[in-house]
Amino acid sequence: MSKDSRDSARSVIQARFQEAVDRDVSGLATRLCQERGLRTPEGVPAEYLCIGSHEAVTRLIWQSFHPGWDEVVYVYDGLRGEQSRYLNAKLHLTVTLAAAEDEPTPSVQTALLNVSHALHTLWLAWAGHQATTTDALAYAVTEFEDVL
Repeated sequence: MSKDSRDSARSVIQARFQEAVDRDVSGLATRLCQERGLRTPEGVPAEYLCIGSHEAVTRLIWQSFHPGWDEVVYVYDGLRGEQSRYLNAKLHLTVTLAAAEDEPTPSVQTALLNVSHALHTLWLAWAGHQATTTDALAYAVTEFEDVL
């Protein structure tokens, strides 16, 4: 397999990843903030900061994400809950960030670290599954051979 074939297959997978896995959780975050009665340090109801927060939270999450291929292997059994774990971590980050009034508190940093870990795990499963289930993209994973 040529390096060009591998790189081409990988770029197709990477281009679809964020759109396919990232969902807006701001509505759920708003409801959770209301149910828990969360307020910012200045006393503002935290749900006000959740409304429309998807783009900002998404940028925060994805700004440091760089998909790597070294650990990607073929995945035959789907995503095994990785997307759900990522979205739950994103929801927790959104609620925590709203309660902290968008300040990078230690709890926000911890939540962001958890989201980053969940996103990395999702990436490995998603990329492996895409390469496994799409014959044209199977070149993306070099699990059993070296690239020339």
